[in-house]
Amino acid sequence: MSAMHEQVRELAYRLWQEDGAPEGRAMDYWLQAEAALTAIPAKPKAAPKAKTSAAKPAAAKAKTAEPKAKKSPAKPKA
Repeated sequence: MSAMHEQVRELAYRLWQEDGAPEGRAMDYWLQAEAALTAIPAKPKAAPKAKTSAAKPAAAKAKTAEPKAKKSPAKPKA
């Protein structure tokens, strides 16, 4: 018996027991268990990405940085 078949059988039996073991509904529980085990979970939608890039803040920092100190003019030789 395949592993999938065994999982369906066990789940169908558990569902049948939880419902009070009604007569004549074996196929209903088998199909319910099979659907539950083979269902593909829906992927959550990803949040839209922001349109700002990481380079923009770095460029803004570069513009706001303090200017470098200018060299003082050379002293005249005496």
